[in-house]
Amino acid sequence: MKNLEPRIYRQRLIIEGKYGITISEIVVKTYLTTLAKSIGMTLLTKPLIFSPNKRKHPIRHGIAGFVAWVESGCSVYTWDYFKFFTVEIYTCKKFSAKKAVAFTKKFFKTKQIVYRDM
Repeated sequence: MKNLEPRIYRQRLIIEGKYGITISEIVVKTYLTTLAKSIGMTLLTKPLIFSPNKRKHPIRHGIAGFVAWVESGCSVYTWDYFKFFTVEIYTCKKFSAKKAVAFTKKFFKTKQIVYRDM
């Protein structure tokens, strides 16, 4: 992909895995706030938590959230049926992808995790 604005640093990290914990709104909120601290980001807002569970879709059950950072933000999505999660980090500040992945793996108590740093 061509870099249309080289004066702005951008880093994207996508992490996916199978979680081994019980997911709740508080768990997602805690993940978003403690991840920020763990990789040196500054919270701009409190996490926004949302869930498609109220729509009663057969497999799209889970809890998701987003938090804005001064340096950009992070989204997390979970699927109860599959015990699966996706984390998407976008930032204009360099951070350690390995640190974010290690934190996420430990937080979600997962043995299965994949990621892509761009």
